[in-house]
Amino acid sequence: MHAARKELKKARATLRLLRDVLGTSTYKKENAALRDAARPLSELRDGQVLLDALSSLVEHRGAPTSRWPLEKFERVLSRRRAELRESILEQPGSLEGACKILRAARSRSEHWHVGRHGWSVLGPGLKRTYSQGRRAFARAQDRGGDECLHEWRKQTQYFRNQLQLFEPLGIGRLATLMQKTRELVEYLGDDHDLAVLSERAMAARGDFPSVTTHRAFIALIERRRAKLREKALRAGRRVYEEPPAAFTARLGQYWRNWHHS
Repeated sequence: MHAARKELKKARATLRLLRDVLGTSTYKKENAALRDAARPLSELRDGQVLLDALSSLVEHRGAPTSRWPLEKFERVLSRRRAELRESILEQPGSLEGACKILRAARSRSEHWHVGRHGWSVLGPGLKRTYSQGRRAFARAQDRGGDECLHEWRKQTQYFRNQLQLFEPLGIGRLATLMQKTRELVEYLGDDHDLAVLSERAMAARGDFPSVTTHRAFIALIERRRAKLREKALRAGRRVYEEPPAAFTARLGQYWRNWHHS
């Protein structure tokens, strides 16, 4: 299911590349279809990710934290994961409905009229995604806050998935950018997961053995998030260092050189 969720993210990113030639109406319809198909998989992922975030946090902090009595809080997260899994997998037609949505979208895609081909289609779409990610980075850098970080993470995920389509170009500088973008997405993703874990911990205050332990746990999350945000901002400056026009022109030249080789 994790692989299916990743592929749906790639499909939505690819769809964004074609937005201009598909038209706003078609784009919105198909994007909504892919989003709806992915929703059950995302909810299943959300149940597991908090347990993974907790485990990673404790492992990162080392022995002092591993001795904290967090078993009750972990059971709360495990129970929530089981409830989510049961509600989705046992809900009649949940995953079958997602498959039906995808089959219908695939059928419609056979009748899309893209018209133009090559860089004249891909270039503007990539430039838009890069520009949106760059603006989201600037807002996160200036304002901070979970909402800005979430938007930056979302736009950077689109950009990363679109960059993967250009991997066959085999350009060393492009491979370096892809690696930097992958690292940036991981930093932002880990920060997002810890933000959600903090929310759960605040709501489950009674499941901690003492007020002192609860406060220490929340503080630990905030320290780890601060380090992740620092790494993300450094990575963001490298990923989004070029103006959109210059970035797109460079990628366009890579594309033309590869296409005519």
